[in-house]
Amino acid sequence: MKKYLLLSMVLLLLFSCQDPYENDNFVVYDLYPAATYLDSRPDEFSEWVDILKYADMYNAVNQASRTYTLFAPNNTAVKAFYATKGISDATGMTKEYAKALVTYHMIEGEVPQKEFLLGGKLTKATVSGDYLSVSFDDSEETDGGLNSVYINEEARVDELANEVTNGLVYSLDGVLTPLVETIYDRLNENSDYSIFKDVVEATGWDDVLKTVYDTLQNEYGGTTIVRRNYTAFVVSNSTFSNDGVSSLGDLAAKVGATDDYESTDNALYQYVAYHVLSSTKYIDDLFTFVDDDTVAVWSTLADNQVMSTHLIGGEYFVNYDNATISGISLVSGMIDIPAKNGVLHEVDNYMPVFSPNPITLIWDVCDYDDVASFVNAYGEENSLGDIYRVPQSDKEHWITFDPDAVKSYTWNANKTVASYPPLGYLLTKTYDGGQTNSYGAYKNDMLVVNLGYLGNVTMQTPVLLKGKYKVELYYASASSLSPFVSGGSLCKVSLDQTDNEVYVYDGASASVGIYDMVLFNEIEFDETASHDFKIVLLDARATTHSAYRLQLDYVKFIPVND
Repeated sequence: MKKYLLLSMVLLLLFSCQDPYENDNFVVYDLYPAATYLDSRPDEFSEWVDILKYADMYNAVNQASRTYTLFAPNNTAVKAFYATKGISDATGMTKEYAKALVTYHMIEGEVPQKEFLLGGKLTKATVSGDYLSVSFDDSEETDGGLNSVYINEEARVDELANEVTNGLVYSLDGVLTPLVETIYDRLNENSDYSIFKDVVEATGWDDVLKTVYDTLQNEYGGTTIVRRNYTAFVVSNSTFSNDGVSSLGDLAAKVGATDDYESTDNALYQYVAYHVLSSTKYIDDLFTFVDDDTVAVWSTLADNQVMSTHLIGGEYFVNYDNATISGISLVSGMIDIPAKNGVLHEVDNYMPVFSPNPITLIWDVCDYDDVASFVNAYGEENSLGDIYRVPQSDKEHWITFDPDAVKSYTWNANKTVASYPPLGYLLTKTYDGGQTNSYGAYKNDMLVVNLGYLGNVTMQTPVLLKGKYKVELYYASASSLSPFVSGGSLCKVSLDQTDNEVYVYDGASASVGIYDMVLFNEIEFDETASHDFKIVLLDARATTHSAYRLQLDYVKFIPVND
């Protein structure tokens, strides 16, 4: 970012003995780094500057080598925050909390005004590793427009995107509450969730819902740090009471649980597992549908059990039952409750395990927790932030998987002359701020397969409801793949013990885009479960051609009705 200096003065005449402007005043307009900029406006930001200094973050915010987006509460906001905490200044907090507060209010990299005003969850995480959301209050009590922009629905933005030499500063009229609480902490702090909390503790799920980071050992003695994220569908005491449940024992009896609550086979243990997804899903994620679909299916942490989200008559439901013409609703004002390790949504039913009828399922073949963690670690190392499924404006990113860190795939690689990752992640490029990507890929990413002749990769599908399905593969083509679009490239695809040889790229074109093909016209699953999905490369050019690779987007399972 350039530094602009407007200096209104005239050079002294070379031989003058007196400055002709000696008694005139001149204003120097300058751009400062972020912390210095805030310091230059003490009437508005002196209190936040005190917090920066107390947290030892003042100089960090001033770094010239990095850019930041700062959300700076004004003095009135900070004083109101102090009052709620019962303190008079920054020293009333611990330094650890002050640092958490500051890092929750800053994002590495710039979030320009145009992108910010798109609303919804911001695509870049805060320095604390959390996500902020932007909303707009268009009620009659507000003026609307730019005067009604809020972050996390708790602080109004009163100045947008002030430019500083190392980024942008947004001014807030409130202090954002930093995410230091886990999902378990959220349960613990809300007395109306006491029964659900008791059940979580009794089944041992509290240890899971307290976890933010796991340290995994690899076979060579090294370690990998994996961040955990969950989505919890919680039930309040008042909702439980509607179903005759007033205690842990009542619920155990209702679901038919035995006394060994911590056993993974126990009905109460599985009940809690059914209320948890293994990744963070905000409402915008849960109710995003593809094409004309109005139903989405999600694998829960219960053994071979899924939940479904529905759009029925313009309303959103969980586990809608066509037979009873009813579903579970989300409680207004109690959704998208953020936590350090995920998000909570309150439901208006005790939500027992439910088996929906087979429905169309879209499986993004990069939809694994360890893939998300690995890709975001790459983003952090390259000063890009959390980039999993976030298209980039600078370029495509081809990320090679490390088998010690990404264990959701097992693969065997043979010799190949192509320079693409043997197995890896392709993050797409965007030209319009993230609304679309260059391929039109689902979720903005693809799995790259470049394993050579007879190379193969195996992965697990999501849980599929028992029944018959037609199975389609969606993949990307590009101009460099033109040698393969005439006749295709032979591969063998297997689902468990059923396999089929197909020609990927046959019938596609050499233009950039997403193409589809049928893998199985009909395949039947006798039970609700996940399945092994395997691809073997049977084209000799997988070894000899410099452009060879598969770019796999997603697999669609379409129910076949007899």
